[in-house]
Amino acid sequence: MKELTTHQFHILLLMFILISFMLGCNEFMVVGNLSLIAGTYHESLGQISWLVAAFAWTYAIVTPLVALGTNHFNKYYLLMGMLLIFLLGTILSACSPTLPIFLFSRIITASVAGMIESLLSVIAYQLTQDPRKRAMAIAYVYTGFSLASVIGVPIGTIIANHWRWQDAFIMVAIITALATLIALLFLPRDLAGEAGNYRTQLVLLKDRQVWVGIFFVICAAATLYGYYTYIRPLIRQALHFSANQLSIFLLILGVIDILASQTSGKIAAKGGFKTLRPIYIGNLLLLILFSFFMNYRWSGSLLLVILGYTVNLFGSPIQVFFLNLANHKYPTAIMLASTLSAIFYNVGIALASISAGQVLKHWGLTSLGWNSLIYCLIATGLAFILAKINFDHRAQ
Repeated sequence: MKELTTHQFHILLLMFILISFMLGCNEFMVVGNLSLIAGTYHESLGQISWLVAAFAWTYAIVTPLVALGTNHFNKYYLLMGMLLIFLLGTILSACSPTLPIFLFSRIITASVAGMIESLLSVIAYQLTQDPRKRAMAIAYVYTGFSLASVIGVPIGTIIANHWRWQDAFIMVAIITALATLIALLFLPRDLAGEAGNYRTQLVLLKDRQVWVGIFFVICAAATLYGYYTYIRPLIRQALHFSANQLSIFLLILGVIDILASQTSGKIAAKGGFKTLRPIYIGNLLLLILFSFFMNYRWSGSLLLVILGYTVNLFGSPIQVFFLNLANHKYPTAIMLASTLSAIFYNVGIALASISAGQVLKHWGLTSLGWNSLIYCLIATGLAFILAKINFDHRAQ
């Protein structure tokens, strides 16, 4: 890839934000409108929560297979093809007359969403050799997902409340078409694939340090979705906010998520997991207080806001960890390495959504904090191990 000017670099960062924005809208729209989707297809809220798990498991299983099979493809043409498939799947989601067809549309989009996210991370990583710029470039990719929470999901919720939840997917389809057009016009075409076969890529998965990172991603994501899977009922039923107030609350959480994404990039560029260690200890204390605080509107609101910031700080540090490790030890496997965070983030979502459904069924909404606490305990221990690994790498 030829050297880019600062102006070209910034244009591409903005494009990455837009693409990750539409990915986030598509994935999180279901979580924000789970109650409405359940009503449309005449299913209970507990029964339809498996839609989230189905998307996550498809994402997790298909993404590495696609990465292994397309490693040598030109990244420009690969990204364009994935964006077109994602657009078709989103259109089908908006038009699904039955639950099985809607599920099929979610499987289509989940099958390519992980690869699109991974391509963005690799291209952003390879645009510059400066470690701080790399960390911040990846942070901007995650910022697009945060913007989806701030702008996309609340707007989608408003659209769903005033018209239909299907119209929210039409909005995502329009954004996807726009993102595809911008990529067609501005993305460099000399984005060569990587050399190497299946064996040279899969050697990455023999590294114990990689698996420490993988289990951390699973538990860190599950810490968030242990309660966030039911964020709408938590706000409406536990904290007793109105439908209009729900949209405002989601907007606030989205702004917090953007701030967390930017802070995450700074943590990755400087302290890494050493900085995350005390943050995760704080998360443990907050989750212990979850059940008590959620019995009161303002304490519960404050708790959700604080957790919305602290629990989301791990994204850039773990992605930079995977890419740095692959770049130094397994360069032909960098595409596969870029998928690990996205893949196992969704494994975490799947596990947490299933366990959250059981907690909701047996103990109620305010007990969801204990679900997250179990995952957070494991994530905290792994954060300490990763901090030592990072230290050892810098010492070498």
